[in-house]
Amino acid sequence: MQAANSNILIISNMGPKPSSPFQGKFVHNQVWALAAFHPAYHYMRWHSDSLLNKLLKYPVFLLDFIWRFILTRRRFDIVHVHFFYPTIWLALLYKAVRNRKVKIVVTCHGSDIYKYQPPGKAYRWCARKVDQWIFASKALAQHFTLPTKRAVVLPAGISELFRQVEPLSWQQKTIDILYVGSLDQNKGMDRLLALLPAISDKKVVIAGSGPWLDKLQSAARQFPNVLVVGAKDSLALKQLYSQARCFVSLSRHEAFGLVMAEAMACYTPVIATQTDGASEQIKALSNGILISQQETEQQLVVAFTHAIERMWQQSPAEYQRMQQQARATAEQYLLGQVVNELQQLYQEILL
Repeated sequence: MQAANSNILIISNMGPKPSSPFQGKFVHNQVWALAAFHPAYHYMRWHSDSLLNKLLKYPVFLLDFIWRFILTRRRFDIVHVHFFYPTIWLALLYKAVRNRKVKIVVTCHGSDIYKYQPPGKAYRWCARKVDQWIFASKALAQHFTLPTKRAVVLPAGISELFRQVEPLSWQQKTIDILYVGSLDQNKGMDRLLALLPAISDKKVVIAGSGPWLDKLQSAARQFPNVLVVGAKDSLALKQLYSQARCFVSLSRHEAFGLVMAEAMACYTPVIATQTDGASEQIKALSNGILISQQETEQQLVVAFTHAIERMWQQSPAEYQRMQQQARATAEQYLLGQVVNELQQLYQEILL
Protein backbone atom coordinates (compact mmCIF):
# COMPACT_ATOMS: atom_id res chain seq x y z
CA MET A 1 0.00 0.00 0.00
CA GLN A 2 1.39 3.42 -1.00
CA ALA A 3 1.28 6.33 1.45
CA ALA A 4 0.00 8.70 -1.25
CA ASN A 5 -3.06 6.43 -1.67
CA SER A 6 -3.62 6.01 2.05
CA ASN A 7 -5.81 7.95 4.42
CA ILE A 8 -3.71 9.85 6.94
CA LEU A 9 -5.01 11.68 10.00
CA ILE A 10 -2.71 14.14 11.77
CA ILE A 11 -3.53 15.13 15.35
CA SER A 12 -1.92 17.97 17.31
CA ASN A 13 -2.81 19.34 20.74
CA MET A 14 -1.30 22.68 19.70
CA GLY A 15 -3.11 25.56 18.07
CA PRO A 16 -3.07 29.34 17.83
CA LYS A 17 -4.50 31.53 20.56
CA PRO A 18 -4.64 35.32 21.07
CA SER A 19 -1.47 35.44 23.20
CA SER A 20 0.37 33.04 20.86
CA PRO A 21 -1.08 33.34 17.34
CA PHE A 22 1.58 31.13 15.76
CA GLN A 23 1.58 28.32 18.31
CA GLY A 24 1.80 25.00 16.51
CA LYS A 25 2.84 26.64 13.23
CA PHE A 26 5.56 24.04 12.61
CA VAL A 27 2.98 21.24 12.70
CA HIS A 28 0.64 23.30 10.49
CA ASN A 29 3.46 23.84 8.00
CA GLN A 30 4.20 20.12 7.91
CA VAL A 31 0.54 19.34 7.25
CA TRP A 32 0.45 21.84 4.39
CA ALA A 33 3.65 20.37 2.95
CA LEU A 34 1.97 16.94 3.02
CA ALA A 35 -0.92 18.24 0.93
CA ALA A 36 -0.24 15.69 -1.84
CA PHE A 37 -1.42 13.00 0.61
CA HIS A 38 -4.64 14.95 1.41
CA PRO A 39 -4.27 14.35 5.16
CA ALA A 40 -7.08 15.10 7.57
CA TYR A 41 -5.99 17.43 10.34
CA HIS A 42 -7.28 17.77 13.89
CA TYR A 43 -5.77 20.41 16.14
CA MET A 44 -6.88 22.45 19.14
CA ARG A 45 -9.23 24.85 17.39
CA TRP A 46 -10.75 26.27 20.59
CA HIS A 47 -7.79 27.78 22.39
CA SER A 48 -7.40 30.87 24.55
CA ASP A 49 -5.90 32.02 27.86
CA SER A 50 -9.18 32.09 29.77
CA LEU A 51 -9.72 29.97 32.87
CA LEU A 52 -12.72 28.33 31.19
CA ASN A 53 -10.54 27.29 28.28
CA LYS A 54 -7.84 25.89 30.56
CA LEU A 55 -10.45 23.77 32.34
CA LEU A 56 -12.37 22.56 29.28
CA LYS A 57 -10.03 22.69 26.28
CA TYR A 58 -9.17 18.98 26.38
CA PRO A 59 -12.80 17.79 26.81
CA VAL A 60 -13.80 20.04 23.87
CA PHE A 61 -10.76 18.80 21.90
CA LEU A 62 -11.98 15.22 22.47
CA LEU A 63 -15.64 15.93 21.62
CA ASP A 64 -14.59 17.78 18.48
CA PHE A 65 -12.49 14.76 17.49
CA ILE A 66 -15.38 12.34 18.06
CA TRP A 67 -17.70 14.49 15.92
CA ARG A 68 -15.22 14.94 13.07
CA PHE A 69 -13.45 11.58 12.93
CA ILE A 70 -15.30 8.92 14.92
CA LEU A 71 -18.79 9.73 13.64
CA THR A 72 -17.69 9.77 10.01
CA ARG A 73 -17.39 7.27 7.16
CA ARG A 74 -13.81 8.13 6.24
CA ARG A 75 -11.38 5.45 7.35
CA PHE A 76 -7.73 6.12 8.16
CA ASP A 77 -4.75 3.82 7.70
CA ILE A 78 -2.32 6.04 9.66
CA VAL A 79 -2.89 8.32 12.63
CA HIS A 80 0.09 10.63 13.17
CA VAL A 81 0.10 12.21 16.64
CA HIS A 82 2.14 15.32 17.37
CA PHE A 83 2.98 15.65 21.08
CA PHE A 84 2.66 12.17 22.55
CA TYR A 85 0.87 12.60 25.86
CA PRO A 86 -2.03 13.10 26.39
CA THR A 87 -2.80 13.51 22.65
CA ILE A 88 -2.20 9.78 22.11
CA TRP A 89 -5.56 8.97 23.74
CA LEU A 90 -7.40 10.29 20.68
CA ALA A 91 -5.47 7.95 18.40
CA LEU A 92 -6.14 5.03 20.74
CA LEU A 93 -9.86 5.87 20.77
CA TYR A 94 -9.88 5.81 16.98
CA LYS A 95 -8.04 2.47 16.97
CA ALA A 96 -10.49 0.93 19.46
CA VAL A 97 -13.69 2.20 17.84
CA ARG A 98 -13.00 2.59 14.11
CA ASN A 99 -9.98 0.65 12.85
CA ARG A 100 -8.04 -1.83 14.96
CA LYS A 101 -5.43 -2.17 12.19
CA VAL A 102 -4.61 1.54 12.06
CA LYS A 103 -0.91 2.38 12.38
CA ILE A 104 -0.03 4.96 15.03
CA VAL A 105 2.90 7.32 14.42
CA VAL A 106 3.99 9.70 17.19
CA THR A 107 6.24 12.75 16.96
CA CYS A 108 7.66 13.78 20.34
CA HIS A 109 8.43 17.49 20.65
CA GLY A 110 10.08 17.72 24.07
CA SER A 111 7.89 18.40 27.09
CA ASP A 112 5.77 15.35 26.23
CA ILE A 113 8.85 13.43 27.41
CA TYR A 114 10.55 15.87 29.82
CA LYS A 115 7.43 16.39 31.94
CA TYR A 116 6.66 12.68 32.32
CA GLN A 117 9.86 11.40 33.92
CA PRO A 118 9.63 8.85 35.35
CA PRO A 119 6.73 7.70 33.12
CA GLY A 120 3.58 6.60 34.90
CA LYS A 121 1.57 3.44 34.31
CA ALA A 122 -0.89 5.01 31.83
CA TYR A 123 1.96 6.68 29.93
CA ARG A 124 3.81 3.35 29.62
CA TRP A 125 0.65 1.53 28.52
CA CYS A 126 -0.01 4.08 25.79
CA ALA A 127 3.61 3.90 24.62
CA ARG A 128 3.24 0.16 23.92
CA LYS A 129 0.52 0.93 21.35
CA VAL A 130 2.74 3.13 19.15
CA ASP A 131 4.00 1.63 15.88
CA GLN A 132 6.48 4.36 14.91
CA TRP A 133 8.27 6.94 17.05
CA ILE A 134 9.71 10.18 15.72
CA PHE A 135 11.93 12.29 17.98
CA ALA A 136 12.81 15.93 17.32
CA SER A 137 16.48 15.37 18.22
CA LYS A 138 18.94 12.60 19.08
CA ALA A 139 19.23 13.84 22.65
CA LEU A 140 15.45 13.80 23.08
CA ALA A 141 15.38 10.20 21.87
CA GLN A 142 17.95 9.34 24.53
CA HIS A 143 15.68 10.80 27.23
CA PHE A 144 12.96 8.34 26.19
CA THR A 145 13.74 5.16 28.12
CA LEU A 146 10.76 2.99 27.15
CA PRO A 147 11.01 0.25 24.48
CA THR A 148 10.25 1.33 20.89
CA LYS A 149 9.26 -0.86 17.93
CA ARG A 150 10.59 1.62 15.37
CA ALA A 151 12.18 5.02 15.97
CA VAL A 152 13.76 7.78 13.89
CA VAL A 153 15.06 11.28 14.58
CA LEU A 154 13.33 13.90 12.44
CA PRO A 155 12.47 17.53 13.31
CA ALA A 156 9.18 19.08 12.21
CA GLY A 157 11.01 21.08 9.54
CA ILE A 158 11.25 24.75 8.62
CA SER A 159 9.23 26.44 5.90
CA GLU A 160 10.41 26.22 2.28
CA LEU A 161 10.16 30.02 2.38
CA PHE A 162 13.65 29.94 3.90
CA ARG A 163 15.15 28.07 0.96
CA GLN A 164 15.53 31.26 -1.09
CA VAL A 165 17.57 33.68 1.02
CA GLU A 166 20.35 36.02 -0.04
CA PRO A 167 23.19 36.37 2.50
CA LEU A 168 23.92 39.84 3.85
CA SER A 169 27.34 40.91 5.06
CA TRP A 170 27.97 42.16 8.60
CA GLN A 171 27.96 45.75 7.33
CA GLN A 172 24.63 45.31 5.50
CA LYS A 173 22.78 44.06 8.57
CA THR A 174 20.78 46.49 10.70
CA ILE A 175 19.94 44.37 13.80
CA ASP A 176 22.67 43.38 16.24
CA ILE A 177 20.88 40.75 18.34
CA LEU A 178 17.59 38.98 17.56
CA TYR A 179 15.37 36.75 19.67
CA VAL A 180 12.35 34.95 18.22
CA GLY A 181 10.04 32.61 20.13
CA SER A 182 7.73 32.25 23.08
CA LEU A 183 8.19 34.84 25.79
CA ASP A 184 8.17 32.63 28.87
CA GLN A 185 10.32 31.32 31.71
CA ASN A 186 11.50 28.17 29.95
CA LYS A 187 12.71 30.20 26.98
CA GLY A 188 14.84 32.26 29.37
CA MET A 189 13.13 35.63 29.27
CA ASP A 190 14.41 36.35 32.78
CA ARG A 191 17.91 35.74 31.43
CA LEU A 192 17.28 38.05 28.49
CA LEU A 193 16.13 40.80 30.83
CA ALA A 194 19.28 40.32 32.94
CA LEU A 195 21.40 40.52 29.79
CA LEU A 196 19.97 43.80 28.50
CA PRO A 197 22.08 46.19 30.65
CA ALA A 198 25.27 44.56 29.32
CA ILE A 199 24.28 45.01 25.67
CA SER A 200 22.82 48.51 25.85
CA ASP A 201 25.13 49.56 23.01
CA LYS A 202 23.54 47.08 20.58
CA LYS A 203 20.24 47.09 18.74
CA VAL A 204 18.11 44.26 20.11
CA VAL A 205 14.88 43.04 18.48
CA ILE A 206 12.52 40.65 20.29
CA ALA A 207 9.78 38.91 18.28
CA GLY A 208 7.19 36.70 19.92
CA SER A 209 4.37 36.56 22.42
CA GLY A 210 3.73 35.02 25.81
CA PRO A 211 3.38 35.74 29.54
CA TRP A 212 6.57 37.82 29.73
CA LEU A 213 5.50 40.26 27.00
CA ASP A 214 4.55 43.06 29.41
CA LYS A 215 7.87 42.82 31.27
CA LEU A 216 9.82 42.96 28.03
CA GLN A 217 7.82 45.91 26.77
CA SER A 218 8.53 47.68 30.05
CA ALA A 219 12.25 46.95 29.62
CA ALA A 220 12.08 48.33 26.08
CA ARG A 221 10.88 51.65 27.51
CA GLN A 222 13.93 51.66 29.79
CA PHE A 223 16.41 50.64 27.08
CA PRO A 224 15.92 52.61 23.85
CA ASN A 225 18.06 50.09 21.96
CA VAL A 226 15.44 47.36 22.50
CA LEU A 227 12.47 46.87 20.17
CA VAL A 228 9.68 44.39 20.96
CA VAL A 229 7.73 43.64 17.78
CA GLY A 230 5.34 40.90 18.92
CA ALA A 231 4.49 37.73 17.01
CA LYS A 232 5.35 37.68 13.29
CA ASP A 233 4.59 35.36 10.40
CA SER A 234 7.30 33.46 8.51
CA LEU A 235 7.71 36.10 5.80
CA ALA A 236 8.32 38.87 8.35
CA LEU A 237 10.62 36.61 10.36
CA LYS A 238 12.65 35.88 7.25
CA GLN A 239 13.42 39.59 6.98
CA LEU A 240 14.33 39.86 10.67
CA TYR A 241 16.59 36.80 10.57
CA SER A 242 18.39 38.09 7.49
CA GLN A 243 18.99 41.50 9.06
CA ALA A 244 20.35 40.12 12.36
CA ARG A 245 24.07 39.80 13.03
CA CYS A 246 23.38 37.05 15.55
CA PHE A 247 20.43 35.16 16.98
CA VAL A 248 20.18 34.26 20.68
CA SER A 249 18.45 31.33 22.37
CA LEU A 250 18.40 31.33 26.19
CA SER A 251 16.19 28.28 26.75
CA ARG A 252 16.42 26.07 29.80
CA HIS A 253 15.01 23.09 27.85
CA GLU A 254 14.74 22.83 24.09
CA ALA A 255 14.10 19.55 22.26
CA PHE A 256 15.15 20.99 18.90
CA GLY A 257 14.48 24.71 18.48
CA LEU A 258 13.29 25.28 14.93
CA VAL A 259 13.71 29.05 15.25
CA MET A 260 17.46 28.44 15.50
CA ALA A 261 17.30 26.50 12.24
CA GLU A 262 15.28 29.31 10.65
CA ALA A 263 17.86 31.88 11.72
CA MET A 264 20.74 29.79 10.38
CA ALA A 265 18.87 29.23 7.10
CA CYS A 266 19.04 33.03 6.75
CA TYR A 267 22.83 33.00 7.23
CA THR A 268 22.63 34.17 10.85
CA PRO A 269 24.89 32.51 13.47
CA VAL A 270 23.37 31.51 16.80
CA ILE A 271 24.48 31.99 20.41
CA ALA A 272 22.54 29.51 22.55
CA THR A 273 22.40 27.83 25.92
CA GLN A 274 23.40 24.19 25.74
CA THR A 275 20.14 22.27 25.38
CA ASP A 276 19.25 19.10 23.50
CA GLY A 277 18.16 21.15 20.51
CA ALA A 278 21.09 23.54 20.48
CA SER A 279 23.61 20.71 20.83
CA GLU A 280 21.97 18.99 17.87
CA GLN A 281 22.42 21.98 15.59
CA ILE A 282 25.29 24.16 16.77
CA LYS A 283 28.94 23.33 16.33
CA ALA A 284 30.99 25.66 18.55
CA LEU A 285 32.69 28.47 16.62
CA SER A 286 31.58 26.89 13.35
CA ASN A 287 27.98 28.10 13.00
CA GLY A 288 27.50 29.60 16.46
CA ILE A 289 28.46 29.50 20.14
CA LEU A 290 27.13 27.25 22.91
CA ILE A 291 26.80 28.47 26.51
CA SER A 292 26.91 25.94 29.36
CA GLN A 293 24.02 25.90 31.83
CA GLN A 294 26.12 24.29 34.57
CA GLU A 295 27.00 27.61 36.20
CA THR A 296 24.87 30.07 38.19
CA GLU A 297 22.39 32.33 36.42
CA GLN A 298 24.68 35.30 36.96
CA GLN A 299 27.63 33.44 35.44
CA LEU A 300 25.47 32.39 32.50
CA VAL A 301 24.62 36.01 31.71
CA VAL A 302 28.32 36.91 31.90
CA ALA A 303 29.11 34.03 29.54
CA PHE A 304 26.49 35.30 27.09
CA THR A 305 28.04 38.77 27.24
CA HIS A 306 31.49 37.36 26.47
CA ALA A 307 30.10 35.26 23.61
CA ILE A 308 28.50 38.35 22.05
CA GLU A 309 31.80 40.23 22.41
CA ARG A 310 33.57 37.33 20.72
CA MET A 311 31.12 37.47 17.82
CA TRP A 312 31.86 41.17 17.42
CA GLN A 313 35.63 40.59 17.39
CA GLN A 314 35.55 38.36 14.32
CA SER A 315 37.02 39.49 11.04
CA PRO A 316 34.62 39.85 8.08
CA ALA A 317 36.05 36.64 6.58
CA GLU A 318 35.56 34.69 9.83
CA TYR A 319 31.99 35.92 10.16
CA GLN A 320 31.25 35.01 6.54
CA ARG A 321 32.53 31.48 7.11
CA MET A 322 30.28 31.17 10.17
CA GLN A 323 27.34 32.37 8.06
CA GLN A 324 28.00 29.74 5.39
CA GLN A 325 28.29 26.99 7.99
CA ALA A 326 25.02 28.10 9.58
CA ARG A 327 23.25 27.93 6.23
CA ALA A 328 24.71 24.49 5.43
CA THR A 329 23.48 23.17 8.79
CA ALA A 330 19.94 24.46 8.29
CA GLU A 331 19.40 23.18 4.76
CA GLN A 332 18.81 19.61 5.98
CA TYR A 333 15.86 20.83 8.06
CA LEU A 334 13.89 22.40 5.20
CA LEU A 335 10.37 20.99 4.93
CA GLY A 336 10.95 19.47 1.49
CA GLN A 337 13.59 17.14 2.92
CA VAL A 338 11.52 16.34 6.02
CA VAL A 339 8.42 15.51 3.96
CA ASN A 340 10.41 13.18 1.70
CA GLU A 341 11.55 11.27 4.77
CA LEU A 342 8.00 11.19 6.17
CA GLN A 343 6.67 9.84 2.90
CA GLN A 344 9.21 7.01 3.01
CA LEU A 345 8.33 6.33 6.65
CA TYR A 346 4.59 6.14 5.90
CA GLN A 347 5.22 3.72 3.04
CA GLU A 348 7.42 1.47 5.17
CA ILE A 349 4.99 1.30 8.07
CA LEU A 350 2.15 0.19 5.77
CA LEU A 351 4.09 -2.69 4.23
